[in-house]
Formats: sequence, C-alpha cells, structure tokens
Amino acid sequence: MRPSAGTVFVVVIVCGLILGGVLYWETTGQPSPLCEGCYRYNAPGCPVIPCPGQENLNVETSQVNSPTNMTLNIRNVGSVSTAFNSYIVKDSVGNQYAKSNWSGPTLNPNSLLAINIVIDGSAFTFQSKSSYTVTLVTARNNLFSFTITA
Repeated sequence: MRPSAGTVFVVVIVCGLILGGVLYWETTGQPSPLCEGCYRYNAPGCPVIPCPGQENLNVETSQVNSPTNMTLNIRNVGSVSTAFNSYIVKDSVGNQYAKSNWSGPTLNPNSLLAINIVIDGSAFTFQSKSSYTVTLVTARNNLFSFTITA
C-alpha cells in the first residue's frame, strides 16, 4: 500500500516547517534550545558560559573532646568559599540538637579547618563508640551530612 500524494505532501510541508524553524532560530542570534546553562553541557555552536562554583565538603578526621563538644576537621573540596550558618546533630535514636543562627567560620577552597560542634547536652551527650549524624548548613542553604562515630 502506497501513501497517497496528499500524505506525502503533508509530510514534506511539516518537515520543511521544522527545518525552517530551526534555521530561523539559529540565524536570529538566539541560543539554540539545545544550549544548556554552563559550558560543560553545551551543544556545538552554543555560547560559552562558565559554570557556577559549587560547594563540596569532606570530613577528614573527627574527635570527641567532651560529652558536649566534638571537633570536625573539614576540607573544602569545592570551587567556592563556604560559610556556615547552622548545624544539626542527631544521635542514633533520633534525638537531635539544632544550632541555628550560628555565625560559623568561612572555609576557602582546598582549605582544612577545625570546626567545634557544641551541643547543650539536654537531648543527648556524645558517648564513645556511638554514631552521630552532623548536618552543616551553608549560607547558600546547602546541607552536608556526615556520620561520625565517637
């Protein structure tokens, strides 16, 4: 069964419109719909736009100093400085302590910094060989959670 002349005509018109639209889009100076945000994901012919910096943190070591004080040695492996504004500590049972409005330190890229995590001891205290989840909240509202064994 052969397609009718009308069907072939419609297919040719639709293909022509699509091709013409793409050519128009490319020649108006507007970015292609294939262009993404930053340069790592751009299609050929897209403008080069640098990617925004990203925060990324690793805990290198941790130490319990007292039942209410823990030190985390944090390395900033991201490409931008990271400032902290709060933290949350949870024990393995689900009890938590939250320190909001914390004017924590600023950590530059590839820097290592000792950060003291202090809790009030009313919900729980740090116990040897127990696990805790420490969540640091940055000024950009990114959350970094680390599981620490005391």
